[in-house]
Amino acid sequence: MTQSISERRMAENEVVFRQYNENMQKSVSDLNDLAAETGQHDLGYASDEPIYFYCECSDENCRRRVRLEPSKYSEIHKHRDRFVIVCGHEVSTIELVIGKSTNFCIVEKFHTPPQRATKLNQTNTKNI
Repeated sequence: MTQSISERRMAENEVVFRQYNENMQKSVSDLNDLAAETGQHDLGYASDEPIYFYCECSDENCRRRVRLEPSKYSEIHKHRDRFVIVCGHEVSTIELVIGKSTNFCIVEKFHTPPQRATKLNQTNTKNI
């Protein structure tokens, strides 16, 4: 089965949102490290306090957030082909919902997504 250009673009969009989330998670970790180094523990986040990650769906216009613990986010992303989205944002031609929570769904790609992406792409899917 080959992947169409629009399916590839949707997957690239998801990777861009994942990169935003990974950068945010790193910033929270850096803030906690700095707070610990300077003895200002009250300025950091609780060790696994839930934070709001961007929905990692393929819609380039989506700015919805999903709330979950950083450890859970990291656990899901041990598999490169899995993404965290708002339930209902899945696209059945490129992914399968493999898990649901009250706050989010976990999808798994049919094709391995690119390692990195540099920008959001317009796709021919409806706005979610």
